Amino acid sequence: MMLRAVMMAVAVLAAGAAAADPLAGKAAKKAVFPAKGVEVEIIEGTGLDKTMAKALALVARDYPYYGAVAIAPDEELLKSKATILVGNYHTVEAASAKAVAECDRLRQGGSPCVVAALIRPKGWKARDISLSAAASAALKDSYPAKGPAALAISGVADSWGIATGEGAAEAAVADCAAKLDGVTDCAVVVAD
Repeated sequence: MMLRAVMMAVAVLAAGAAAADPLAGKAAKKAVFPAKGVEVEIIEGTGLDKTMAKALALVARDYPYYGAVAIAPDEELLKSKATILVGNYHTVEAASAKAVAECDRLRQGGSPCVVAALIRPKGWKARDISLSAAASAALKDSYPAKGPAALAISGVADSWGIATGEGAAEAAVADCAAKLDGVTDCAVVVAD
């Protein structure tokens, strides 16, 4: 049930991102977070004791934002193959959906998987654009100050693409889709 709600939220966010007007490169560069530095939020009510929560936070802080950790509540955290940590997504909702889906695929029975931790950029608060650490770094390092350019992202996967020159928007979407087989929701979020 929780996975279905998270997947629906991701679909709504992806549709909203695709429907929104892309930001200009200069505005997007100001809006994204630095690629380094994360904060980890441990989710209450997942059954983790303080020691396990602290250990999980220590491991999760080495992953790029946006990320999530999913656990199988009926399995031992450190020994379970179903404990899944993903990072470098464009939202915590997308990362959570991926982590829970993979955790449920690997769990040995019992209760469905739950999100135990979220990984966000340090000092996180909502902004006009939400990009993974890798896409944020590429935007700042590779997106040109002048000329046609575009950056496209997937709302459900960790895929993104950047392109310059004539037809940049179409090329960025194609680059995003080519990085992961089956990604069909790539949309331009930055364009000049």
